[in-house]
Amino acid sequence: MSDRDDQPTALNAALAAQILAARIRGAYSIETLAVLARVEPEAIVGLENGAPHIDAGSRDRVMDVLGLRPDGHPSPVRLTDPTLSDTRRQG
Repeated sequence: MSDRDDQPTALNAALAAQILAARIRGAYSIETLAVLARVEPEAIVGLENGAPHIDAGSRDRVMDVLGLRPDGHPSPVRLTDPTLSDTRRQG
């Protein structure tokens, strides 16, 4: 493989910036995000550096934890606690 293949593409660089910004916004350490996304910390570092050869499943799990979609837009917030689903229905 050549050095050229290891260089981040514009798409990878843009995705890397979004992932880093979302991790910082969420106040996640690399280690915490790795545990939540079930990936190695090196995968987080690679994603944030725009590495072109990160497993797509790992990338998707990281983006899911951060609330990002592959198209770069934030995902709608998913509530995991059913008691928080809709407080207007009470009464």
